[in-house]
Amino acid sequence: MADHGDKERFTLLGETVMGMLEYLRELLLNLPIPVDIPDFLGEDGPNHDAVMALDRARDLIDDEPVSEDRKTAYGHLILEWFTAYEMLVLRRIAGPAPWRLDAAQFAIARFTIIAEMIENGAIDEHDES
Repeated sequence: MADHGDKERFTLLGETVMGMLEYLRELLLNLPIPVDIPDFLGEDGPNHDAVMALDRARDLIDDEPVSEDRKTAYGHLILEWFTAYEMLVLRRIAGPAPWRLDAAQFAIARFTIIAEMIENGAIDEHDES
């Protein structure tokens, strides 16, 4: 029975992580200098170019005309997504382990908090130029 619960949790977290990615893609497109990340899921399965593009976005954010706090927040959002995603990939490859799903869930929580801070203006939106 524990394995069934693990599979359900894994599936739910996977759906959440894909939703986070879509949200992140939208945020990046709305930057003053839009950053376009390709769709993650293609006809043949996961698009690994999307993962590499998301990593590249971390560097591109440095050139955005937004505050340093906002740049840091966007960078952290990307890292939290990578953390959750990688934990789920590792769970798929290495098998069930409660700490992998716990780590993914914790990364999702951190992502959510940072995203809410960006949305509600708690992170400075003014240019530093």
